Amino acid sequence: MDTEYHGASDWFDLTETEANRARDLHEEMRIVDGLVAGTYYLDDPGYRDHLREAGIVAGNLTVGGPDFDFEATAAGVADARRRLAANDDIYRLVESVEDIDHAAETDRTGIILGFQGGNWVGNDLSRLRTIAELGVRVVDLTYNRGNTLGDGCCEYRDAGLTMLGREAVAELNDLGIVIDVSHANDRTTSEIVERSTDPVIASHIGCRALAHSQGRAKTDEQLAAIADEGGVNCITPFPPVIKRDADTHEVLPATVHDVLDHVDHAVDVGGVESVAFGGDMSDRTLDQGSISQGSNLNVWRKTHPEVYGAGPTDRMDPYPDGLSRYTELHNLTHGLVARGYTDDEIRLIMGGNLLRVFESVWA
Repeated sequence: MDTEYHGASDWFDLTETEANRARDLHEEMRIVDGLVAGTYYLDDPGYRDHLREAGIVAGNLTVGGPDFDFEATAAGVADARRRLAANDDIYRLVESVEDIDHAAETDRTGIILGFQGGNWVGNDLSRLRTIAELGVRVVDLTYNRGNTLGDGCCEYRDAGLTMLGREAVAELNDLGIVIDVSHANDRTTSEIVERSTDPVIASHIGCRALAHSQGRAKTDEQLAAIADEGGVNCITPFPPVIKRDADTHEVLPATVHDVLDHVDHAVDVGGVESVAFGGDMSDRTLDQGSISQGSNLNVWRKTHPEVYGAGPTDRMDPYPDGLSRYTELHNLTHGLVARGYTDDEIRLIMGGNLLRVFESVWA
């Protein structure tokens, strides 16, 4: 593996011994990303190596979810599978923990097919089995707005799971699909955690005690509930959930130290076995300096600054300095060393905790 991005970090005052420990640890541990945003990582020549160079052995790649059209959603999964197969020199489709093991053994990154949202379900729960057969292994039931299953983080009403949503939770448990609560509103989040017989994940969130992003940053009560049921809270460097003005919602400049504050807080609330990393980083979008018309910041920030913060709607907010893209992921490992975590604890945060959940649910 290329070690260009895994050397010393300028962000932390580490001794030579500590810096070498962080470098070696980053190289040898199995890093799992709770949320990879952008299928272009699969085949864009400028970015297809970024996940592997970051040391990621597996990542939950969003391949659908918000679309209400089931045929288009299924076609999107099929397209992702084709692109994976065409790039199997560096990627491997993950449908079991054994696939992640094989990816690590062959110096590839395992790709877990995941959905952000269940709009496509409509009133037909049999579609859940279809997407499971297509290889999808992670599903967030809601994405910002409400749907037939429950309410998302941008919905104005204070409702949770619908009757159909409760049935969907049970069906996903039966199918062995990991349930994600990242874009669910508070009540939906709590009801999913309560009703699921399997541990759930929050694949890319912040801690609301540090940054008040409604829904997208989870409360201490929610962090603890997810942890108590064996689930995992994946801290993301996504700017609106990391640092903002409490009164104006203005997204403030942040650094890798602010992300580590969220990691520390989640650990304090739920324990080290309940915390992981969820990137939600788009290296190409940052480089382009513009975002699509359908992006969250363009569509939802205008009406929901309490969720997505106040800031530009034509480009991404600057991600935290020192952790703005995958090529800087080694800084997170160095920071965990600097914060006093043991090697075993860092292995859990950077991948072990998610692997435990996947093994439990997919078995």
